[in-house]
Amino acid sequence: MEFVRVVLALGVPVGILNRGAPLRGTRFLAWAALNARFGRGRPFQMVNVGACDGALFDDVTPWLHRIPNARAVLVEPIPYNQQRLRKNYPDTERFRIEPLAITRKPGSITVKTFDAAALEAGTLPIEFIGCSSITDTNLMSGKNAWGEADIDFKKFAPYLRDIEVPSDTLQSVLDRNQVEHIDAFLVDCEGADWIVFDQLDLERYRPGMIKVEIGALPAAEIGNVVVKLKTAGYHVGIYAEDVWAFA
Repeated sequence: MEFVRVVLALGVPVGILNRGAPLRGTRFLAWAALNARFGRGRPFQMVNVGACDGALFDDVTPWLHRIPNARAVLVEPIPYNQQRLRKNYPDTERFRIEPLAITRKPGSITVKTFDAAALEAGTLPIEFIGCSSITDTNLMSGKNAWGEADIDFKKFAPYLRDIEVPSDTLQSVLDRNQVEHIDAFLVDCEGADWIVFDQLDLERYRPGMIKVEIGALPAAEIGNVVVKLKTAGYHVGIYAEDVWAFA
């Protein structure tokens, strides 16, 4: 079934492919799966910052199961999500989980998230599993995300929690995991996306595919993301709340 999915992805006509960045992403990942199946090239390497559980609302990370021998560094600061992530990606040798937040300096940081017991019980909407933030552009602020402007704010606010998590720089995480190349780089950090992407050395790693969530970013930081990609010679497309880029 997975092989059929790969073949179908490769068969998307170019005319359709060029209309949607996610379709180009699917084609990129399908080629990676095909090359890996036939032993071509080095093992596929993904870095995903803000991995959540690697399944919900994620059209890229599950490809790790379709690309033979794929490897990944999965960064996720929320303990509840870390447990779900490990269940979904149990191979500890190929899939390294970094239980921290990416910041500009190492240390610790306060993250606003939702009560794990309420999430597990289904008391909160399922999308709240992925709503954790170190910035004020999400959750309580109501900017492009649930917040005080939402009619259900008072119902959900009692379940908000501030937790302290360790933090480190992106380069330290890459070095610690001996990442020498990156094929796919993903960022989904609910407003901290530029803080992360700004630290990626594009000249050194030059990922074939990059996906950065911009839905919770202020306009200036959205511009920073696009300018950095364009300056580095990437082909850039925007779909919904994500910027997709291809080397």
